[in-house]
Amino acid sequence: MIEVKDPVCGMAIREKDGIFTSSYNGASYYFCSEKCKGDFDKAPDAVLAMKAAREKATEKERSVSLEKMIDAVAHEIRNPLTSIGGFARKIYKKLPQDDPNKEYIKLIIDDVARVENMVRQIVELKTMGASHPEPSNVNNIVNEVVKSFKKELGEREIEFKLELMDKPPLIFLDSNRVTTAIAHLIRNAVEAMEKTPRLLKISSLTRNEQVEITVSDTGKGIPEDKIKYIFDPLFTSKIYGPGLGLTFAKMIVQEHQGTISVESKQGKGAAITIRLPLKNI
Repeated sequence: MIEVKDPVCGMAIREKDGIFTSSYNGASYYFCSEKCKGDFDKAPDAVLAMKAAREKATEKERSVSLEKMIDAVAHEIRNPLTSIGGFARKIYKKLPQDDPNKEYIKLIIDDVARVENMVRQIVELKTMGASHPEPSNVNNIVNEVVKSFKKELGEREIEFKLELMDKPPLIFLDSNRVTTAIAHLIRNAVEAMEKTPRLLKISSLTRNEQVEITVSDTGKGIPEDKIKYIFDPLFTSKIYGPGLGLTFAKMIVQEHQGTISVESKQGKGAAITIRLPLKNI
């Protein structure tokens, strides 16, 4: 069951428990009490403005917590991890080929390498330098990213469809970073498609003074109760393994004063859309 928040008091409630509801500008809102519903109905614009400010403050708190977590990981995990991996590799080399323990040491080496890669991503997340926006064509960026995945798409037998707008407007952005963000979305889409049909689709268009880039797949889809967590660092699900790819993507998009959103139906795939403002950054 989908969990929503009362826009007045911020209380989390399940849709089925939200017996007090109101509609405004085509959207439905759920309330924990008749009082909250009444306050909303009196001044919906003011309530929604306060809700947006509350969510922005919450996002800022989460960013601070993320930075603290990154520092802790970088200092407390990286050094012992290097020692474990180094000793394991030495032991592996010294063991005879027919030693049954060699297989277990190899598992340790592989797992350490996986965690080392994750720590490296965390450090990169912390040390991202200043952005360098310049007039850019989003279609060109998408095409460059796709080139790096063509071989893998063929090996995985994934059908690929590109639907890019004609004559895209130039917008100010850091092309390297946006390239990285789109690559993370494609990586997650590819890994989500284990069974046929496998279709990866990337599209671009302009709407409401924004450029939209959407990466969609026909994978497992994301459970409704998990969608709000997929951009959290190291979030793990049956669809996406633990990692920071989507966290990176969200940070890069927000850096460009844009937004990123997800639409998904379990068993039918997912679509993640980046929206970047047409105005100068």
